[in-house]
Amino acid sequence: MAKKRPGVFWSTVLTLVVLYGFMEFVFPYFAMWVAGTDHLLPAPSAFMLIYMALALIASLVYVYSDDEKIREFWAPVLALLREDENRRTIQVRKVLAVVLPLLVGAYLFFQQMPRANPPLESRMQHPTIPGKYEKLRNPYRDPEPGLVRAFMQERNLQGVPEAKAKQMLIQEYVMEGRMLYGKNCVPCHGAKVDGTGLLARGFRLKPANFTDPGTIATLVESYPFWRIQEGGVALPSEASPWDSAMPAWKGQLTDEQIWKIILAEYDLAGVEPRVVGMK
Repeated sequence: MAKKRPGVFWSTVLTLVVLYGFMEFVFPYFAMWVAGTDHLLPAPSAFMLIYMALALIASLVYVYSDDEKIREFWAPVLALLREDENRRTIQVRKVLAVVLPLLVGAYLFFQQMPRANPPLESRMQHPTIPGKYEKLRNPYRDPEPGLVRAFMQERNLQGVPEAKAKQMLIQEYVMEGRMLYGKNCVPCHGAKVDGTGLLARGFRLKPANFTDPGTIATLVESYPFWRIQEGGVALPSEASPWDSAMPAWKGQLTDEQIWKIILAEYDLAGVEPRVVGMK
C-alpha cells in the first residue's frame, strides 16, 4: 500500500519550516566552516527576512502555477473555516484559538525583552588596546623616503618635487584602500563610513559612525588596526557586554591591506587620527 503524500498546503508549510530551521540552526556552523573561524557566524536578521520572503514567494509561485494545486493548497484552510460540526475540526479550531495568540504573544515578548544585563561597572567607550598593537604605526600615512623614490622611479617622476610625489603616493594608497573598503567593509559600515550599510540593519548594536568626531578621530591608527585584525571576539571581558559583530579579518586581509583600509576610512570620514601624545 502506497504511503499517502502530504498535500500541497502541508508540503509548503514543511518546506518553509525546514528552510528556516536550516538558516537558524545549521547555517551558522556552515558559515563558520566556510570562513575558517572558531566561532559561529549566524545570518543577520535582515538577510533571514529577505531569504524567507523569497522562499515564501517561490512557494506561492509554485502553488499558483496550476489550478489543481491552488485548490489543494486552500482545501485544508477552507475546511477549517467552513461551518462544520465535525468533532475533529472543532477541536482543531479550539487548539488554534489558544495556541496562535500564545505564539504571537511569545514572539512579541522575546522581541521586546532586554537581551543583555547591564554591565556591573562603568562602560568604557573603547576597550584598552593590547600592548603588542599599541606602538604600531600606519606605514602608508607617512611613507618612508625609499618608498617615495621607488614610486618616482616607477612613474617616471624625476622632475616632480619629492614632497609632491609623496602626496601622490599617499593618494594612491588611499584609492587602493577605498577599493578594499568597498569590497570588504561597505556591507556593514556603509559607503559613507557612517555605519548604515545594508547588513547593519540586522545588528542589534549598529556599526559606529566614523564621521562622528567622537569615534575614530579620537583614536590612534593602531587601535582600528587591532579591531579589524582581531574582531569582536577578541574584545576583553571587562566592562562587557560589547555586543560587537565585527569579524576577525587577520586571516583574510594582509597587514598592508588593513593599513590601507584604515587610511581610506579616515579619508572618507574627513577626519584625522589622533597623534600619540596628543588628546
